[in-house]
Amino acid sequence: MLVLSPHADDEVLGCGGLLSSVSAAGGEVHVVYLSVDGMAHYGLDEPVTYQARLAEIEQVSALLGFSYTVVHGDRQLNERLDTLPRRELVDEFQEQLDRRRPDLLLLPSGRDYDQDHAATFAAGFAAARPIGSQFGKWLVPHVMSYESSKIQWSSEPLPLSTAYADITGRLDAKLAAMRAYRSQHRPAPHIRSEESIAALATLRGAAIGVRHAEAFEVHRTVL
Repeated sequence: MLVLSPHADDEVLGCGGLLSSVSAAGGEVHVVYLSVDGMAHYGLDEPVTYQARLAEIEQVSALLGFSYTVVHGDRQLNERLDTLPRRELVDEFQEQLDRRRPDLLLLPSGRDYDQDHAATFAAGFAAARPIGSQFGKWLVPHVMSYESSKIQWSSEPLPLSTAYADITGRLDAKLAAMRAYRSQHRPAPHIRSEESIAALATLRGAAIGVRHAEAFEVHRTVL
């Protein structure tokens, strides 16, 4: 399982429950963070340092059991990934796919208003284009996009949830990981609050008759 995460916390918000489940079952999970920077955030009195963000990632990766790569660290590219050539991002993702050969690729939603998320989705989608292994490229059999509560603010129609992961019993791990991202964790009614995260998990769970779930938009699945 390979997760493309524009920033350090998107992987927890969008698919932290599934990530935890796959890792606990013995599956290999790798998260690719596109940009990790120190910066000022709404709701915090002091700027967060780059070193503090790396420490958060270390704690979260230990909690959920995944390995990770930081593509652009301490380059002040947070909220500026759209300024990079798309070809550069596609090449980075292509290298990750061909080297790691994941069964499942998870992208951020392409309908997100955040330009970093949109840029990551577009490049990741291009990197997953359908060229078979006989031509020297790894064709990921399952490609999906994860969601988070913030994409409810969208100028486009929201994606149809066509796949679900039952994360009943994994929500606590997801919330613990969000708390470990101390610089990103916020009180209710913020979209990154535990209450908002749990509410979305409850709603998605109701769609499949379980207590908690995560929902995904399917772009490709090979049976």
